[in-house]
Amino acid sequence: MASGIAVAGTKFSAPTSLHALIPRQRLQDLLNTGLQYPLTLLSAPAGYGKTSLLSEWLLTSQNHLSYAWVSLDSSDDDVRKFWLCIFLALQRCAPDLITPLLLQWQDQRALDIQHILSLLINRLLEEPDAHYILIIDDYHLITEPAIHQGLTYLIERLPPQLRLFLSTRVDPPLPLHRLRSRGQLIEVRARHFQCTASEAGAFLNESMGLSLSREEVEEITERTEGWLVGLQLVALSLQSQASLAEVLTHVSGNQRYILEYFTEEVLRQQPERLQTFLQVTSLLDQFCASLCDALWEEGQSQQMLERLERMHLFVVALDIEGIWYRYHHLFAEALQHRLRQAMSQEDIQAMYAKASLWYAEQGQMHEAVQYAVQSRDWLRVISLLEHFLRHLRWQPGEVPMMQRWIEQLPAELFGQHPRLGLFAAWLWYAMGDFRASEGWLDKVEIPCGQPAEEGRHRQLTAEMLARRAMSKGFYGHEQEVLTLCEQAAALLDADNNYVRALLQNALAFAALARGDARAALYALKESIAAYEQAGIIAAASCLSCIASSYQLMQGLLRQAEQALELIQLEPLEKRNQPSLLRGVLYAYQAAILYEQNQLEGAFDLAQQSLQLIGQVGAMLFVDQAYVVLLQIYLARQQLDAAEETLQRLLALPAYRDNEYAQAWLISGLQVRLWLLKGEQELAVQWRKSRQPQASFPAAFSQEREAVAWVRVLLAERKSEEARRLLALWLPRARAAERQEHVLEMCLLEALACQQIQQTQEALLALAEALAIGEPEGYVRHFLDEGSELMPLLRRSREHQPGPYVERLLAAFGQVEKRAPKHSHPALSAPDQAFIDPLSTREQEVLELLAQGASNQEIARALVIAPNTVKRHVQAILTKLGVRNRTQAVARAQKLRLLSANADRKP
Repeated sequence: MASGIAVAGTKFSAPTSLHALIPRQRLQDLLNTGLQYPLTLLSAPAGYGKTSLLSEWLLTSQNHLSYAWVSLDSSDDDVRKFWLCIFLALQRCAPDLITPLLLQWQDQRALDIQHILSLLINRLLEEPDAHYILIIDDYHLITEPAIHQGLTYLIERLPPQLRLFLSTRVDPPLPLHRLRSRGQLIEVRARHFQCTASEAGAFLNESMGLSLSREEVEEITERTEGWLVGLQLVALSLQSQASLAEVLTHVSGNQRYILEYFTEEVLRQQPERLQTFLQVTSLLDQFCASLCDALWEEGQSQQMLERLERMHLFVVALDIEGIWYRYHHLFAEALQHRLRQAMSQEDIQAMYAKASLWYAEQGQMHEAVQYAVQSRDWLRVISLLEHFLRHLRWQPGEVPMMQRWIEQLPAELFGQHPRLGLFAAWLWYAMGDFRASEGWLDKVEIPCGQPAEEGRHRQLTAEMLARRAMSKGFYGHEQEVLTLCEQAAALLDADNNYVRALLQNALAFAALARGDARAALYALKESIAAYEQAGIIAAASCLSCIASSYQLMQGLLRQAEQALELIQLEPLEKRNQPSLLRGVLYAYQAAILYEQNQLEGAFDLAQQSLQLIGQVGAMLFVDQAYVVLLQIYLARQQLDAAEETLQRLLALPAYRDNEYAQAWLISGLQVRLWLLKGEQELAVQWRKSRQPQASFPAAFSQEREAVAWVRVLLAERKSEEARRLLALWLPRARAAERQEHVLEMCLLEALACQQIQQTQEALLALAEALAIGEPEGYVRHFLDEGSELMPLLRRSREHQPGPYVERLLAAFGQVEKRAPKHSHPALSAPDQAFIDPLSTREQEVLELLAQGASNQEIARALVIAPNTVKRHVQAILTKLGVRNRTQAVARAQKLRLLSANADRKP
């Protein structure tokens, strides 16, 4: 997920044959054998019954299979959508296993699929008693090499907990020879699917109601080569009183010829009304009676569908209730071929338009847009997209789904319809891809010289300028933002609250670029009010969360915490919009908890935030959650996890080529990570390559990078140089009332003075930091500077005792108890002690893990839920810095965490 992309639920249901056509136990036995192999390949041309066999096997199997089914179509030939479909299907049978992977799949635009698949494999290995089946139908529709590569990676490492069944018309470009030689593959091919004479007899005489002799059945079987669709076509022809000799004269040539001929024959024998019904409805990927009525307009579609069912006329039920159907793919192709011969392109497009209208009336907007695109009614497509914008519910996949629609539209439309370009710019902005957003704005051409439209065109121009200002603001271009905002404001109508909200948001960016947190907060509150007046509650609520970060910047920790507590989720839940706001809210609440040194609570909220925001695809908002996770990993010295999180943050579209944002948000964290990993030389090289005073036009980014530079200088013991740099920037932070940054720089000043034994100056700097931190309850800012700050805190206690300093010293004491004993902090070091101590319950779970107990056995032994066991196991893996249970037990044994009886089975 995708990413998140809207996917029809019927893709994940095994199609149901309307009648059991042929009992084929020998093939079901082959599939049962496939349960012992990583990959079972069903490869045969169309019409051999691959899908029907798999569906019937799942229905009648005595193995109580837990399966995930994916029916592919041509739109799935995309890396992101393909794997999202796979994970969504697996989520249906293993939600606890797959949901975290869906989060990671959707959290950025450019993903390493091998990483995600490795996580899937590791998660499967953690469930030794689990057994899942993944069935991918119609894999021949996939041509993207990256998908084949990813699937190969998965198959070759597939643990016994998951088995893959692949149905295809042609052999896929997978390393089949290698899989055969390794014993990882079982194959079911056309020769296996060919009906035997006895199977053909059962079908023709029992299922199709014919009375054929054994010799006649054998001749039909020989002439059709056991092809199931061929048998069905012969049977339909014979039901219409045609003679066997006449029918068999045409059973020759390739399957395409036979299909076309018999489709012609079958249709010609049907009433004209039924022929028309079949041809018209063949345009639909799937259909129900009401949808068929919308296209056919004779109001008897239900009776027609029942008749087709009785006739076995290539109809496949897509649900148990028999409401939704589709045609056999080959039959649909033949019907569409006839339809194009009988009907003009304009009439066919009109049919697609009717389908679009029907889906829109049902509120199924994804399908409505899909058929509108096929109808080439671009005005309707634009109208539907605008509907999405007005009624956006931030449901999983909505934003990426709309992006895919936009990319399908002809380029000339964007010049003809400026609203379309503005809409596209908004979509890519919501994904945090500001460069692409500006690219869409470049396509917008707002016509001039039409007085009747002048007012509307002025508002479109104002919106375009405001959107440019928003994008420029995220790159720290203050003057460009101010100029664009001034131009837009001159065009803006008094009641255009939406564009006014955009302008105020852009002005907040400009204020941040110059380091004026107070002005940034004021502009952001103005933007929030304008959004509320425009009725766009989701945007207003998200900005209210972001406003808390500006309060933190001013050192107003308690106000920020209270402001977040006042944000109401209920209004958005009534509008079905809870996921995005909840995700954004959790990220900023996690930041508060982190500063208060509540690491477990902060970690849980940050993880939930990533999951919720990733589901809706609004990647503009995920950075705060990543920052909190990175801070927590640094605090716990889980440096591999910190490095991975940092790389994910840097890979976000908003940060990939954005040196301004990297400087003010990430540079300090990057330096801390280098120093904790013992990679001081990298930090020094970075410092020497930068010139904070001149690197960026924005003063704010200059200061933040300068502070990161100070950290490197302190690591080099260049205290005087560090103090000179602080002397340049600390007064500016004080003047701008960014108290949180003053606090940080005062602590660095104290450490610099301590290095050169200027104790009095060090205590003065520390006193200023304490004066800022105590009223608000700051903790982590002190702890993150490390144990070198403790001697100064103790000296400060001697001169000015108080509960705040005692609390900080107690917190340092807890950190020291958890700190690793070795100089190198990387979790991969084999002799390193663990970072966080295990809780009592985690210790109990670890003991049972060492005894080989499954999750279910642990749950029974400890009288807790299996999901709770999973959470404890994951916490143990994280704390021990390992990837699976086996490694956890080995690490625990080395650290002497296990009792003497840990080898006994519960």
